[in-house]
Amino acid sequence: MLLILAGVSIAMLTGQNGILTQAQRAKNETEQAQADEENTLANYESYLNSYSGENTEFTDSIGNKVIVPAGFRVVNPGDNVEDGIVIEDVTHGATAGSQFVWIPVGKGIKKKDGTTFDVTLGRYVFNEDGSINTELSKIEPTDELRQYTITDHSYYIEGLKDSITDNVHAKDIEEFISKANSSEGYYIARYEARTNIQRKTSTEDNNLTQLTVRTNEYVYNYVTQSQAANLSRNMYTDSHFTSDLVNRYAWVTAIDFFQKCDDREDKSKPYSRQNSINTESIALQGTNNLDVQDKICNVFDMASNLLEWTTETCSVAGSPCSFMGGIYNNSNVFSSTPYYSTNNYTEDDVSFRPILYL
Repeated sequence: MLLILAGVSIAMLTGQNGILTQAQRAKNETEQAQADEENTLANYESYLNSYSGENTEFTDSIGNKVIVPAGFRVVNPGDNVEDGIVIEDVTHGATAGSQFVWIPVGKGIKKKDGTTFDVTLGRYVFNEDGSINTELSKIEPTDELRQYTITDHSYYIEGLKDSITDNVHAKDIEEFISKANSSEGYYIARYEARTNIQRKTSTEDNNLTQLTVRTNEYVYNYVTQSQAANLSRNMYTDSHFTSDLVNRYAWVTAIDFFQKCDDREDKSKPYSRQNSINTESIALQGTNNLDVQDKICNVFDMASNLLEWTTETCSVAGSPCSFMGGIYNNSNVFSSTPYYSTNNYTEDDVSFRPILYL
């Protein structure tokens, strides 16, 4: 009899409908409801802040600080910097809906597992194992960055402000570096540049359309480097932040961050060495969904789909402009690979990516 009573008691305590099981279920549901409520409140706060007319501070779920530009809201307030904090334009009219991802810069950035990591803004060259090649990444005092050996005949320069070359340089590279460091981060477009009208072969200035970074619109290809730069820097004229075409610092520092927070299922190769696995066609609309390895920390297509113009200058005669990233039909080009070209190169396989800094 005692054994029977003991068995009944245990079943009442631990069975599917037992007291302990139901208590644990109630506890889980309460915690989930609390998390949902906090997430809802964070969403409301994000919306309200987006209309404040000022840049605002947002703290992620584990205490990392993110600065949100005036007129933007945080899309995923329940996540954290490691996941890729996404902001969305909600007040700037024609560009509303455009999305950018925060790239943190600084020391002691927190991860979900309790560890921390550092991100240093730099112009890096990566080794095959994904580590930074410290010798090739030394750019002082000449600012000449070689990609493969220190004796390369061709090199890249980011800080030019003269008119010797035909590419459009960064709006103010020193200002970008200073503000990215002081703000402890900057934003990179979540997708390749987009527009609501599919591009053809014409690149006349009067045929350029509104630049956006919205997910389901057409990629902005058939564009020259100078057009890409002017579109990017004129995307926003808000006095609280600056938009520009991506520079080498912004591109490779983002890759360094991605590699420290890599959320891809397949990590068999570092993201700096990620290439395109879709060799059939360009994704003209939306993202390159076939290339499942090219979404990382909420950023898409830096290793595939289209080459992307930057503000960097190349020393190769007649080809002063540079691209970064992989391309849909060449598995030998990686996310961290620079390419050079003439300023008037404009084809279906070239796009660009704007940045924001505060």
